[in-house]
Amino acid sequence: MSKETREQKAQRLVDSGRIRALNFQAHGVYAVVHGDHDRYLTIIVDSGSYFCTCRYGQMHSHTTDRCSHALAVALAAEKETA
Repeated sequence: MSKETREQKAQRLVDSGRIRALNFQAHGVYAVVHGDHDRYLTIIVDSGSYFCTCRYGQMHSHTTDRCSHALAVALAAEKETA
């Protein structure tokens, strides 16, 4: 069995309803993501940067390399505004 990609995991999180408290603010989108191991606060800023309390997000939030939680919030936000 091959390892799930971040994009696949993000879609799974959205499909299983694990994006909670999706909140649109003036400068971005805030959400609580119920991940596989914990709950994470995830913020996507309008500039494209993001913040997530997961380990991957803490190491990469200064880049455009989004964690699965940030990808899931982006998918959920798109779905909500479509």
